[in-house]
Amino acid sequence: MGTSRQPDVLVVGGGLAGLTVANYLRRQGREPTVVERAADWRETGYGIGLWHDGISVLDELDRLAATRRAATDPDAFEVRAAGGRVLSRASLPAGQTLLLVVHRADLHAALRETVPDEWIRMGTAPERIDERDDGVVVTFEDGTAETFDLVVGADGVHSTVRAECFDDWTKRAFDTYVWSLWTDGRPSLDAEMVSLWGPGSEGFLARVGDRVGFNLAARLDAPPDPPARERLRTQAERIGWRLPGLLDAADDDPFFDRVREVTCARWHTDRVVLVGDAAHAVHPISGMGASLALRDARVLAQELATAPPDDPSSALARFERRRREDARRARREARFEAALTFVESPHLRRLRDWAVAHTPLFETFVKRRARD
Repeated sequence: MGTSRQPDVLVVGGGLAGLTVANYLRRQGREPTVVERAADWRETGYGIGLWHDGISVLDELDRLAATRRAATDPDAFEVRAAGGRVLSRASLPAGQTLLLVVHRADLHAALRETVPDEWIRMGTAPERIDERDDGVVVTFEDGTAETFDLVVGADGVHSTVRAECFDDWTKRAFDTYVWSLWTDGRPSLDAEMVSLWGPGSEGFLARVGDRVGFNLAARLDAPPDPPARERLRTQAERIGWRLPGLLDAADDDPFFDRVREVTCARWHTDRVVLVGDAAHAVHPISGMGASLALRDARVLAQELATAPPDDPSSALARFERRRREDARRARREARFEAALTFVESPHLRRLRDWAVAHTPLFETFVKRRARD
């Protein structure tokens, strides 16, 4: 009896979503091709929070131990007002890993470790994608063309796959900008995670080993020129507490980006599917982007495991049905969190701070996120 043919899969994008898809396909005995536009892997990026569902994906892929070595398992999470006054503190259950905080580059390295180098092509991306009844013809930037049974668009907010293969989608740019940097040493933090709410801004600090990750998001009237370090300085001083000192301790230019949101009417065709930020980028205030991407990869792999190699369309439809509501919920929560956090009015900020300090609002949110 002959063995069934394995489909030829192209994964566009070598980020967290793409590498997680590749890891799952490897476990199924498949050998996908992963293409990444960047010539080299970048070492910059956000500090990422992974809640239980994202952690379970890493555990399933045997990548949890490698991630944990570079991560923090926090036992408490604080919210502070500008200047450092504590508004609320939530504890996470001891003995349970419900949340991990890790540098994006360290999580990426853990996922990359089990994807063979020969599967990955750096410095290239699709230039044209032609879907046909019997396959997808992909023309790359160097002029070469190959045919694949399936194309997975894991190429993020600015997805080429989405632009080539889908029509009904939107990419919304917010007036919010994000900086991220890391400092060495052991600055004193009373909790391993701290969210600082300033005027129209938030500073997020997480202690990871002997480093502190420092994200700052702020609403600005006009887009600054990257990396906009002077604007970062201004925002850090407006929030105060330990942010200016952490900025002084960081020599490198920060990672800098504008916050965007992606909404797609459909995530799949017969032979092309979008995962992660390419399909449903949400405001990073939610801290759910990485977990959503990892869970997308798991569900896609589950559905592809039983799909006929020459007709993945029904598996892609099932994948989208299973993942839609999770992405919708994350978007709703992110919009609520952004509205609560990025408040400019001093009067509204005082009301918000009072509510957080005198009600279990924040603790309830953290416990629900951990439970979910």
